[in-house]
Amino acid sequence: MRAIVVLLAIPLSLVACRRAEPPAGEAAAPGGAAAAAPAQAGSPAFVTSATFLRREPTDAPRVKGPAGKEVSSWVATLQRGERVSLLETRGDWGRVRASDDQEGWVKASALLPGEGVTEATVRTAADVFDRPDLLAANARRKVEPGTLLLVVKQKPPFAEVNVSGTSNAWVLADRLAAAERDVAVAKLIEKARWLERSGKHDEAKQILELARGHFPDEPLLEVLATDLGEAAPAAGGASTDAPDASGSGH
Repeated sequence: MRAIVVLLAIPLSLVACRRAEPPAGEAAAPGGAAAAAPAQAGSPAFVTSATFLRREPTDAPRVKGPAGKEVSSWVATLQRGERVSLLETRGDWGRVRASDDQEGWVKASALLPGEGVTEATVRTAADVFDRPDLLAANARRKVEPGTLLLVVKQKPPFAEVNVSGTSNAWVLADRLAAAERDVAVAKLIEKARWLERSGKHDEAKQILELARGHFPDEPLLEVLATDLGEAAPAAGGASTDAPDASGSGH
């Protein structure tokens, strides 16, 4: 009888061991917890730097089209801060759906998982910290006014923000401006600055005028105007056609 009990216990112990093993292809995390699942189809993401949306996951400028003829790989140019849906990943590439429902491939390094991420900017230059500690202030770095920031994490009184591309920084959270208007203006400033860096000065000025039309009297737009080489208005709005010293005005 005892031998029968022992024999029955062996298969049961094997079943218990199998249940403790992670599924095939899934590594066990420290402490026995399962590793984080990969991004699911349709998960949100932010574009962190201006990048091309491509037909195929390759840097090649031309690829084979539906009829077998070579076509341009370019589908669209996505700007920093655009929201996309991540559909799948393949090596260094991610297939995404843009806001107009166009689909294509971008470099995975240009994507930031969007869960829990919010948008903000700063109205004046903000100090940067290498770590969330006042002693970790970095005197060589500043976040410029009007920069579109993607807020990744809050650790009061600090916030970790994506500044551009893969570059993150810590700033004091009370410096962030996250109202809808502030973010909208920052997005237009981001686009204009990208156009200026790309040598498209006239188009950058057009974005500035567009922003002024929608957001009149927005101080951050004067920062952009200075970036684009536009002279700042005289203090107090004084006219350059002031009367002479005699006060006659003639």
